[in-house]
Amino acid sequence: MSMMAVPTAPEELHGLARAFDGFTAATARLEHEYATLRARLARLTAELEEKNRLLAESLERERRLEAEALRQSRLAAMGEMAAMLAHEIRNPLGAMELFTGLLLDDLRDRPDTVRLARQVASGIADLNHLVTNLLEFTRTHVPRRQRVDCCALAEETLRYMADLVAAHAVAVERRYAAPAVHAVADPHLLRPVLLNLMRNAAQAMPTGGTLTVAVEPGVAGTRLTVADTGPGISPGAEADIFRPFFTTRAKGTGLGLAVVQELVGAMGGTLAVASEPGRGAAFTVVLPAEEGGNGA
Repeated sequence: MSMMAVPTAPEELHGLARAFDGFTAATARLEHEYATLRARLARLTAELEEKNRLLAESLERERRLEAEALRQSRLAAMGEMAAMLAHEIRNPLGAMELFTGLLLDDLRDRPDTVRLARQVASGIADLNHLVTNLLEFTRTHVPRRQRVDCCALAEETLRYMADLVAAHAVAVERRYAAPAVHAVADPHLLRPVLLNLMRNAAQAMPTGGTLTVAVEPGVAGTRLTVADTGPGISPGAEADIFRPFFTTRAKGTGLGLAVVQELVGAMGGTLAVASEPGRGAAFTVVLPAEEGGNGA
């Protein structure tokens, strides 16, 4: 009967060493795979969080767009209604303005009564200006450009402003580079631009001041500047004054400068404002010059 070989001590140690090495290698592989899985899990978790964040932002953006679309729809409906009402109001206002003018002529020898009639006329003029701004704000403008004498148009606007200027004890200073300075513009759009700027300037000086109207040719085009000596624009408000319905006056509508910006842009011009607190504000409109240059 044969006898089995009994491993010697060195052989046993060698086998244990091989087993331990194999166990160590297996443990190292498992640790590496575990680390790889943890890194992959962390990456997938980060990706999932980023996708959830993007999804939340997308949903929030969609909600904002829906809310903005609803707001724009309501504004459009209000605009249509306001334009319809403005058209209906404008006709009787025109008649009231005409009859008040006739009444003022009849009452010229009765100072106390004339003063009351002028207050009525001023209220009618304010309403007419509001209705005009509302119509200008809601309609689409297609300018009909032509050669316009900006000095003559400024004078026409100042004549229309005479009562308001007198009521505020405002002095008018004219700075025309020539008796006639021309630009390529639509007079029907430029007239409300000047009227809004001049009214704003006069109303910024309720206790008196100087309204300066300057017209001059320039390198970029014809420059029309309307300046006042009022309190100026509040710091930080320069970016908001052209926004529709933004106003710093208790009785303002916030449409005047929005209309001015819209009309100037429609005529291919630019609008700039300069202001110094306590020393007034100046609005400058630059309109395309006529071909061949400006002048008389």
